[in-house]
Amino acid sequence: MRTLTDYLDEAAAGRPDAPAVEFQGETLTYAELHARSTALAATLLQRGIGAGDRVGLWLRKSPESIVGLYGILRTGAAYVPIDPGTPLDRAAKIIDDCRLAGVIAQDEHVSWLLERAPADSPDRPVVAVGGTRGAPADPRVVAWSDAVAGSPAVTSAGPGAGPSAPAYILYTSGSKGDPKGVVLSHANAMAFVEWAVAEFRITAHDRVSSHAPLHFDLSVLDVFATCLAGACVVLLPESQLGLGGVLSRVVVERKVTVWYSVPNALNRMLTARSGALLGASALRVVLFAGEVFPVGALRRLRELLPHVDLYNLYGPTETNVCTFHRVRDSDVAPGRTEPVPIGRPCAYATTFVVDESGEPLRDEPGVTGELCVAGPSVMLGYWRDAPLTAGKRLTVVQEDGTSLEAYRTGDTVRVEAGGEYAFLGRNDDMVKIRGHRVELGEVESALSEAVREVVCVTVGDTSGERHIEAYVVPFSAGCEVSELRRHCLEVLPRYMVPEHFHLVAALPRTRSGKLDRRAVLGL
Repeated sequence: MRTLTDYLDEAAAGRPDAPAVEFQGETLTYAELHARSTALAATLLQRGIGAGDRVGLWLRKSPESIVGLYGILRTGAAYVPIDPGTPLDRAAKIIDDCRLAGVIAQDEHVSWLLERAPADSPDRPVVAVGGTRGAPADPRVVAWSDAVAGSPAVTSAGPGAGPSAPAYILYTSGSKGDPKGVVLSHANAMAFVEWAVAEFRITAHDRVSSHAPLHFDLSVLDVFATCLAGACVVLLPESQLGLGGVLSRVVVERKVTVWYSVPNALNRMLTARSGALLGASALRVVLFAGEVFPVGALRRLRELLPHVDLYNLYGPTETNVCTFHRVRDSDVAPGRTEPVPIGRPCAYATTFVVDESGEPLRDEPGVTGELCVAGPSVMLGYWRDAPLTAGKRLTVVQEDGTSLEAYRTGDTVRVEAGGEYAFLGRNDDMVKIRGHRVELGEVESALSEAVREVVCVTVGDTSGERHIEAYVVPFSAGCEVSELRRHCLEVLPRYMVPEHFHLVAALPRTRSGKLDRRAVLGL
């Protein structure tokens, strides 16, 4: 009956004085992380939070965010990370949709949270983190220093929590115009985490970078695999994520041995003036996921780090990582232009390919279809959306007569020799922008409030990165692109804001009157 909090209990018992978290000169040992998260759990339990609840984690990357994460889990509740840079309107949708029992937030959000507390939950506690302005004088607010004071005894995961209980809910872009919550259990995460520690040989001697924000699924490996191994996680602040030169220096100076990020971050590091610094780093494993790595950039990375193991990991938020591929010399050979494969299934995952009607196809080289994934890492479902959950599930009868329930990824792949997969693209309107899943429908929904018609497309540049472009039919000739951009920034995360806006008189239509997306790029 193990849960994710057992990793911390065991590390604190076995290596209490070892560094668990490092951040901009501050270090938390495993003993300190354990004590503070236990005290926070006691505070939350005293405020009525417990098993089955959901607690928001609206913090910038910091030791406090890791303490908050474990403190929430220790009560038996699930943590719901909110992008610290997200517009308030989007944060409100997540808070309301997930019916949070409490929120751990930066000081600047506390007053806003108190003002909009729902009538049916007026006592929802808010733990204020920051201390620069002090917490408002309100009985619902607990200052961080008070919340983590002392070290009372609390059970490892709180009463009632177990492996099948929700551990966290990650909100991704939704086609209906609102974010949708993906519910993952302790067991879902542990299947991936324990495989990763074994597969990449992560030990107590490693120093693992944490590039991904907590609302991004890559953070699951950063936080929990590091803890399971008794290693040290080196947190990178959000302000540095786009600064390739700074990231390279951090890797070298902080002696990072395991790196995990989207390819875009590695590409920025390679193209920075200080990119050559990586060659003098302590890196031994580099993992990348979330989007296609342009083969030219991957070739430069291999040349700079010839003795480092490079892995391409694949898996939607709903399944955790489910396939992986170790980069070979042939993958980056001169003249090759095809991206590296997404590889073969992880030990805990069962994968197969289906046609448009959902019928399984033969697993042989050359077969193309939609990838489906089954196994213990697959999500519990979408939060409060049973129809969407059912629509993404597929039950097939295996050769031995048993039934297998799988998740339909929506990704088209080709079966390669040796059972590996090559990623060919999405079969719907979902795209990956800097590693984040984006439903173009959500961007279009946001813009539809300000224009007559809109359609969004993705375009690749010479580096292989993709960005969103919006084609809009304005209400009037006086429409300004700057106004449209400002509107998007008010309601969408920055990575979802279109790079370019094209003002057009009309959008192309098919003979049946439907929008012709393929013709849009010809405007």
